Amino acid sequence: MILTETLRDASGFARCWDQIRVLRQAAEADDDVLLDPVHFLTSTDKTRRSCSVACWKSDQLIGVLLATEHYWYGIRTGFAIGGDFSGRGLLICKPEDENVVLAECIKHLLAIGLHSIHLRYLPSQPIRQTIDGASVKLLDALIPGDRMDLKPNFEEFLSSIGRLTRRNVRAYSRKSESAGVEFVAAMTTSEYRKAVRQLNTETKFPAEQLRLDRDERFIELYEGERMGLRGPDGNFLACLCGFRLGSRFHLLTQLNSAHYENLSLSLVLRGYTIKHLIENGITQLQFMGGSSLGFGRFCHPENYRSIFIDKRHGVAATVKKACSVVVALLTASKRPIPGFLAVVCNGNLDSTLLGERTALKPAAMLFKQSTGGRELP
Repeated sequence: MILTETLRDASGFARCWDQIRVLRQAAEADDDVLLDPVHFLTSTDKTRRSCSVACWKSDQLIGVLLATEHYWYGIRTGFAIGGDFSGRGLLICKPEDENVVLAECIKHLLAIGLHSIHLRYLPSQPIRQTIDGASVKLLDALIPGDRMDLKPNFEEFLSSIGRLTRRNVRAYSRKSESAGVEFVAAMTTSEYRKAVRQLNTETKFPAEQLRLDRDERFIELYEGERMGLRGPDGNFLACLCGFRLGSRFHLLTQLNSAHYENLSLSLVLRGYTIKHLIENGITQLQFMGGSSLGFGRFCHPENYRSIFIDKRHGVAATVKKACSVVVALLTASKRPIPGFLAVVCNGNLDSTLLGERTALKPAAMLFKQSTGGRELP
């Protein structure tokens, strides 16, 4: 008999902590920080609350699905997401139990009131199940991974990457040095927070405050690190943060001023950071939430899957279908689609549009693949 229960907070995880620890070891998941419930719970906040599910076969825990439900001003929305952009952090289970755990956990999520679910993971099994009363749309692809192996020394690392990237790292590093820019390997907390406040107003890709708050919690949890590029006037032009576990460094967030595009600050900071990490014994760099196109080509590619699950009936289903019609009209008139509207539609979007919201978009750019998907009956 298969039984499931919701793990909504730390107390829920604590009740089955010993079984989760044993399961992580059996599933060989100890090496993945994104499958650590402590890390997962640290990432949650008032808008993203755990709706994780434990799956039992008789009295044995066979799987845990880590997911969060979005809340709006403290009100449940019925929208849930699991796994990060690169497909890590969704399932703790043995490969042979993957499909059973996934199907039972999805049924449980639908039964407790969720109507839109987006799950991202690195599958080890072909998917077989369909879900009664729900539409299921799949997107499968080979994607650029999030883990990049480093070499014993920086020159050897540079030799292992593409000729153009290698040339750019060297050229822009020299250019930034000539402009009086210096690498700071250990920013103070106050320096980093001041730099983030300023750079978040100057970057083309600002970070949401909830993400920055999450970073601070991770840095406290893992005694993380902050690095940056300081200009000749003493102000920081770029900064990043992350933490190390064993010989792997996990890069959380990087911000770069858009006022110095001629210096290619993102590339320069990552070059200095990698050199610093290699000198300190780090052998692998993990880009949390996905790598950039520039470095993604040098990461281990992964087989990725996105699953979009939507209840077929009810008020929410009617609203999503109406929103999908609006999206289709906007697409036909070549007008931009508001992000919130795409989220509301979930699996009711066209497969190509869905792919653009996932890791299939960078995969299509790097590997020349389609962003289309398929729907299960």
